[in-house]
Amino acid sequence: MASANPIKTVIFDLGKVIVNFDHLITCRRLAQYCPCSPEEVYENIFSSGLEEQLDTGSISPDVFFEAVSCRLNLNIEIELFMKVWKGIFTLNPGIEQLINRLKSSFKLLCISNTNQWHFEYCLETFPVLNSFDLFILSFKVGRKKPHNEIFKKAMAEADALPQECVYIDDIKDFVKAAECSGMKGIHFISVAQLERQLEVAGVL
Repeated sequence: MASANPIKTVIFDLGKVIVNFDHLITCRRLAQYCPCSPEEVYENIFSSGLEEQLDTGSISPDVFFEAVSCRLNLNIEIELFMKVWKGIFTLNPGIEQLINRLKSSFKLLCISNTNQWHFEYCLETFPVLNSFDLFILSFKVGRKKPHNEIFKKAMAEADALPQECVYIDDIKDFVKAAECSGMKGIHFISVAQLERQLEVAGVL
């Protein structure tokens, strides 16, 4: 029997689902240009709330660079900093083929806790992202997952009922937040596992 609310929209997380990344790559590289260890770099950027401000659009990338430079006594120009900051992503093997399969039958959205520099780099580097109809980004919305506001924004953009959407994320708490918004959630572990889950959901 067909579902009363068949899935119309598939919503992906970006990081660790479509693309993999490692912030420690940035930290190790920046440590070459300052008197801090990679661990101290991580503490000053990712544990201090500074990245949070960047990801919610509370500060601009230029202000972020100045703040990081000050905290770390960083001896680096902004152009090189941008290269170091952005070059941490790789495409998750197999995800492009799966997205291409979905594209012909579903509206595709992406919700991401990210910042302008990271998102622009991914958009320029990974053509599969051109398959997406819309992006709901924390630095534009001003909220990060799991805040309900970012999921409400996605629902408005999807132009579909929550139960007509499936949301995919590698973080369980974010999947639960999507489910609280009325969406079907899938906790991402691997592309093969995601394909099986989508089959169970009647999407593939």
